This record gives sequence, structure tokens and C-alpha cells, in this order.
Amino acid sequence: MPTLADMGERKAVKEMLRFFDRGLSPGLGDDCGIVPWGEEYLLLTTDVVNEKTHFPKGTTPYDMGWYSVAINLSDIAAMGGHAVAFIAALSLPRATDFSVLSEIARGMDACTKQFGMAVYGGDTKEADSISIAGVAAGRVRKDRILLRTGCRPGDILAVTADVGHGGWALESIRQNGPTREALEVLLHPIPRLDVGVTLSESGAVTGCMDTSDGLASSLGQLSQANSVGFEVEEGKLPLFGRVRDLTSVKPISVALYSGGDFELVVTIKPEAFDAVQAAVAKRGSKLTAVGHVTKTRELMLITAKGKEPILDRGWEHFRM
Repeated sequence: MPTLADMGERKAVKEMLRFFDRGLSPGLGDDCGIVPWGEEYLLLTTDVVNEKTHFPKGTTPYDMGWYSVAINLSDIAAMGGHAVAFIAALSLPRATDFSVLSEIARGMDACTKQFGMAVYGGDTKEADSISIAGVAAGRVRKDRILLRTGCRPGDILAVTADVGHGGWALESIRQNGPTREALEVLLHPIPRLDVGVTLSESGAVTGCMDTSDGLASSLGQLSQANSVGFEVEEGKLPLFGRVRDLTSVKPISVALYSGGDFELVVTIKPEAFDAVQAAVAKRGSKLTAVGHVTKTRELMLITAKGKEPILDRGWEHFRM
């Protein structure tokens, strides 16, 4: 039998879904689980983080708390949902000072407050290292849910805010150590809940997911889900300003292949893009058209020199 290292997270999850697929509608495989709930869908998502695998040296317990909430809320945003609740299960060594637990709680509380929700409870257990399993719940109208499926050739491909901030932070930490600036960028992502709701309300979105594992990885998953391809114009990618300060990697590689951005990548009906972009701007956010959907199942980067393939790779647990 293959190991998880042989398979990688994406293939392992795909195989697991075979056990759970009971013909549910809309089905499995989106950023959240989708439960029919009257005229709405209840959105459920979970993400677990561990001090050994997710948090660089210098991470504070407050950072851990914020991060554990924000990454779950990003999944709610990708479905166009309103976040309504968060719970968490925390595992900690018995020798952990209580101040660590209280600071984790303070970070969780600060993040939920900023996005108009609350922590509704959870659980604590003893373990060899600190880990936090967060669960977030949201809601969305059935006719306004954003799914990964629905992208059509000719649709506009767009991203929120900028790309590469997570990758810059990771590479900066690798080169220069864990500066507070880099840790803030990496561990305090801003889930795009307001933008997700705006995209949902527009009725013009044909596909959406977050970019937590990297833009190229997200495009690869959207390509497989819709049997389409994408062309991305390098010159239109809104790069995080500090990416160009890095000397060891190309900015475009950081933009495409580094995880940790927690932005939204979205496809939109071309005739509606300007209106959607304006609506997002009214929320104080940014939506940038960076390419379009194609019929052929290829991921291509349009550069000043022509076209080159985008590799379907990014951050993937068990492989990295």
C-alpha cells in the first residue's frame, strides 16, 4: 500500500471521499461541508494546526489563536458565507503554563470579534505538543452559494487583494529568521468574508475557492473540477510589494507556488466583471482580473516572451 508521503494530501483526500459520498447535493469537495438548512445552506469547515508543523520559532500563543480562527473563516469566505460560530479543540502538554492557553484564547477571541462572530466553546486534551483543531460554521442562501464547479470558458479569472504575501513571509523567515513583520504577515491572514459575501450577492460568480495552498494549486484543482484550463497574465498579477525584495527566488514563483495567502481566486461572467469589481471596491477591498478560463485543460502563464506552463503544484501536506 502507498504511504501518505507517496500520495500527498490531495490524492489521499480524494480517496477518502469515496467512503463518504452518498450522493449528497451539492456534494463533497468544496472548501466547506454543505448541509441543507431550510432556504439556506449550513457551511461547516475544520482545520487543524500544530506547533511543530505550522508555527515558526517566534510564534506567540496569541498568533496561534488568531491563525486557527482565520484559516477556517477563509473557507467560509470562499463559499460566499456569513460566518456565525467557531469552536476549537486544543491539545496541550500538561506542563504548559496557563498563560499560553489564555493567550491562545485571547487571539481566538480577537479574530472572531473582528469578523462579527464568537467562540462558542470546544474541548481541551493532553498531548505531547500544542495543536488546535478549529471548526467554523457559516450560512449562505442556497441560490447564492459559491462552489468550485461552474467555471466556463471565457469567464474572467480574478484574485482578491494581492498574491505572494504568505510566500514572502515564509521565504523571509528562511533567509532572515522569524522577524516580527514576517510572522505578522504569515500568521495574521485576513479572511475575505466581506468580499465573499459581495461575490455571492452579485450572482455573477461561476467558481471560487481560497488560495491557502498557493494560486497554482488552486487553479489546478479548479481545472480538474471543471475540465477547463486557465491563462494567467503575469503582468496583471497584483504582487505583494515585498516579494520583489527577495533575492533567492523569482517573484512569479512566489506568486504562483507559495501557500499561505488565504485570498480568493474566482471566475466571473465577463459581462458582469466591472460591476462586481466596483461592488468589491465599495467594501474597501480589491479584485483584480488576471486572466480567463479556457477550453483546453492547460494552465498557462502569459509573459512578455510568450506562453509557458504553470505547474499544478503548491503547498501540500505529507509531501512538503
